[in-house]
Amino acid sequence: NPIEMGMPNLDATIGRIQAIPGYQPYFEAAFGKDAITMDNAAKAIAAYERTLITPNSAYDRYVKGDKKAMTEQQIRGMETFAKTGCTACHSGPAFNGSTNMPAGQGFLMKFPVFAGSPYETQYKLTEDPGRYTVTQKEEDKYLWRVQTLRNLTYTAPYFHNGSVKSLNEAVRVMAKTQLNKDLNDAEIQDIVAFLRALDGPFPQQIMPRLPPTPGGLLTEN
Repeated sequence: NPIEMGMPNLDATIGRIQAIPGYQPYFEAAFGKDAITMDNAAKAIAAYERTLITPNSAYDRYVKGDKKAMTEQQIRGMETFAKTGCTACHSGPAFNGSTNMPAGQGFLMKFPVFAGSPYETQYKLTEDPGRYTVTQKEEDKYLWRVQTLRNLTYTAPYFHNGSVKSLNEAVRVMAKTQLNKDLNDAEIQDIVAFLRALDGPFPQQIMPRLPPTPGGLLTEN
């Protein structure tokens, strides 16, 4: 996205990286000669992202056999989560849907599914048409990639427009707009407790010192 990234296109992005001498030996060590390409940059980023896993949550320990890893409320929440129908979208190891999608294509779902709830206007849920903005296909209106629920408690505010501040309210809105169900406060609190069981410890990482960037690159148009 040229607006989000501040770069006009991929060629300009790779050109910027190629112009930083300090990156050359790193890329060559990993990929060989003439290594700074978009494909290799994507592989390098993907390799780093694969280290950002948090596999030791209370839920992970619970499903591996430690029945004391989750509280009674979290177990109730897990059961309510499944009974309500949340797993129709939020399934799989990352709770973000099917893992059988073609490479590069996320699991997409319409949001909201059930139109007409007061939450649409309250939280401006339909002002952004979702994937339609990219494809201009009518069938892609309001399609969004299903996000992981792991470490969800760290990522407020919620939804594509950041309109909902609390996790409790996000659960309430999702139940109504996606499943047409009205959850009571106790059910919501139980589900939120379960979602907290999906939080895992982050790996300790020492951030590397970036190669110095030639001054001229910072002033280019």
